[in-house]
Amino acid sequence: MADKRKQPPPPANGRQRKRAKTRDARTIATQASGVAFKNGEVDVDKFVKARQYEIKALEDGMARSRKGLTTRAFQGVPKELRRRTASHNVKRVPKRLRARAAREMAEDNTPTVTARRRKPSSHMRLRLETAKRLKALSTKAKARKEKKKQKAKADGDGDADAMEVTVTDNATAAIQPRTPRVKTATLKNPPTPPAKFRKRQLHKSWLPTHMFHTKRAHLTPPSEPLWRFAIPLAPTVKCYRPTHRASTTRGAVAWDMSYMSTIGLEGSETSVQGLLKALGVGVNGDPERLWGKKGEKWRKGTRAWEGWLYERDGWPQKSIAPVTVIWHAGSNSEDVEMKDASATAQNKKERRKAFIRVHPSAFLQLWNEVLKVAKMQRPTVTVEDLRFEIGSIEITGPGATEALAGALWPLAKETVEDSPEGTWKTLGPVTNLNTLPNNCLLGFDISDPRLHHPPRTISHPMDKASHSRLLQVMANWPADRTQSAAALFDRTNRLAASRSLPSQKSINRRKTLAIPGSYPEARPTDPKIPVLLYASRGAGVSTGTWTVLLPWKCVSPVWSSIMYYPLSTGGNVRLGGLEQKRQLAFEASVPWFPGDFPGTKAGMQWEERERDRKKNEWERRPKGKRTEWDSVPLAEGRKGEVGMGWACDWERVINDQASNGDNDAATKPTIYQLPSSLASQQPATAAATSLSAITTVRLALLSRGLPISCARIYRLPTTDPTLRKQWLALAPSTKSNAPARAAKCASASALPPRRPPPEAPEHVWQAHLAASLLEPPPQAGNPAYPASPDAQDLVGFVTAGNFNLADGRGTAVGGVVLAKLCVGEGGEMGEAMAGRGLCVVRNAGETVARVARWEVV
Repeated sequence: MADKRKQPPPPANGRQRKRAKTRDARTIATQASGVAFKNGEVDVDKFVKARQYEIKALEDGMARSRKGLTTRAFQGVPKELRRRTASHNVKRVPKRLRARAAREMAEDNTPTVTARRRKPSSHMRLRLETAKRLKALSTKAKARKEKKKQKAKADGDGDADAMEVTVTDNATAAIQPRTPRVKTATLKNPPTPPAKFRKRQLHKSWLPTHMFHTKRAHLTPPSEPLWRFAIPLAPTVKCYRPTHRASTTRGAVAWDMSYMSTIGLEGSETSVQGLLKALGVGVNGDPERLWGKKGEKWRKGTRAWEGWLYERDGWPQKSIAPVTVIWHAGSNSEDVEMKDASATAQNKKERRKAFIRVHPSAFLQLWNEVLKVAKMQRPTVTVEDLRFEIGSIEITGPGATEALAGALWPLAKETVEDSPEGTWKTLGPVTNLNTLPNNCLLGFDISDPRLHHPPRTISHPMDKASHSRLLQVMANWPADRTQSAAALFDRTNRLAASRSLPSQKSINRRKTLAIPGSYPEARPTDPKIPVLLYASRGAGVSTGTWTVLLPWKCVSPVWSSIMYYPLSTGGNVRLGGLEQKRQLAFEASVPWFPGDFPGTKAGMQWEERERDRKKNEWERRPKGKRTEWDSVPLAEGRKGEVGMGWACDWERVINDQASNGDNDAATKPTIYQLPSSLASQQPATAAATSLSAITTVRLALLSRGLPISCARIYRLPTTDPTLRKQWLALAPSTKSNAPARAAKCASASALPPRRPPPEAPEHVWQAHLAASLLEPPPQAGNPAYPASPDAQDLVGFVTAGNFNLADGRGTAVGGVVLAKLCVGEGGEMGEAMAGRGLCVVRNAGETVARVARWEVV
């Protein structure tokens, strides 16, 4: 029986109550089992009841101990909501936990200090006194100014009574200010920031959502901006796996991509087409048929084109960067069919507009090239810098379309089903953008998202009729026929949307006057925000990406609505930084510009920046905790890393000579990026066989291992046939998947087969004998494991490598000299090497190398 003792009096203070609560949570009631035994016999009923009582007491004790842990209120908040000052300030805790937090602070006698009662330090006291003096001076100056204003007003009233002046309408019209002329072919200056933030933006610019990112993400250091912007690098919370899940399984990830540069083109259609052709659009025989019937939708402004641009007459050696080209939509197709030949010829002379969207690292190079080619066109093409006029947002994941549909409300009240607004309203249930037409484009006006903030989850109809309607829209895509000229191309509309944005105070005032539970009613004076959306298909496990183009000053309101939208699958849209952009590109085995394109000018600048950063990190480490590159044991008595261990030493690959890390500009190799279409073309072209051409490839390890950045890529040995056969023996057979899996399992376990018992049948002993004769391939670290190839077989470097969550193994993206990889310098092994697509990867500073399979991307 339980011990029935007199309970102690209740504790007096909070600390004793907490101690009693903890003691009670750790106490489990029990029953003695002696009652169930009577005269040596077991009373089953009492025995079962006693055990039932103990099990229930154990469960209750577990529940009490879970609740009785010394967990404070601010510790139960999710990581992204925790604040450092929440331990002593209840205002930093969510409202639902503030009462509990205040009670815990009072019980623990936690010292809480408010701003009003804090004793100022010596430095703070000086600041307060200075602020007090400045406030007094400001008050006096305002009083003098007001007194002078009142006096002038009194004098003016007397003069008005004595003399009447009649102002005519013509005189009023004569003093209206003229519209400022747009300065073309000149670089734009960033907008002037407010005075309180002006000193922080002397050598860089803030994104429109900078204030949102400051406490939620790690930004570039203040003295080291990236591409003259303060760019968010990664969220402050751990987000590697959550980003992968949100982009592929459930949720969405958004980025503020306003740092992407936009160039505006305006001129006759033939001149704009000539400019784009000179920059490499449709080069090499126009394989995409952009200037034929297949590219008609792109030229009409209902599709976006993504591809590479080159310097004038510089294909394929002088590549600049991948870009997105969007044409200004002209007349609808129904109207075009009704025009005669003369009207069509006149339409070709009309001025057309186009946008070129490029990465900021290659903006200046492309800008100079566009200016040079625009002057050669007749008539000339007007070029305008739109970097700080047009911002952009990118969002990916299964919930991307739903989040955008909840934030972007079309302005048209009577929406036609086949119009772009009607098409957009039906796309909410879409979770995979690969089902939409590639690079499909929608342009319309939206209302101010702050008028319906916070957003609410949209309920999509799930009936069969709605599903068939959605399938019909995705198959026919009516916006190809109804898309009109997008207002974002007109500078007047962009400025009107930016200048007519009401203040947050007026928005809050309208929300207060609205009916509870409803949004404020629309007004004729509300801004019309022009937006342009296009969907890009994703590779691998990616579900595609939406890109939203809108005026620069309208990015922040739209961004807030997207980030606070409650997804129907739970949670909100996740914040992404530059590292998350690289992560998703790596998981899709897609190269990221500029880091994975060292053959371009922007890519080489990125490599030099990363080289300096890694070198500084290596130099700051103590000598006992850093890798000594000169003493790295490789194989066969060779010592010393090939090239600079902290960098992708392309000087060593191209020039085929040792690099000591102090190369000047005269010794830098002349390399260029080889297009993937030429790299995979058979037979090989002259550009593909050049020793200065770098090709981007993706690598997949065929065994265990993890490639990292700056890893060395070797071809199979060309001078040692025995070593080459050893590396070929590590590659599994590719005839079917089953032998590959069997070879992988056999290589994973190097244990010998278990000996069968003596009485086992004959066929079991025969199988044991055959298994003992088939030795598994040697593992890394085994003396029989093949050595790393020699330095003369070095063909490239890994630019991005890690464990790929999408593939479940180690993969990498790197650059190689395709001519050295496919054509063996020995002469007789090149074709076999190219057919099998095998190479050897070794991390910098390590001895063990791994066999991998490469593929051009």
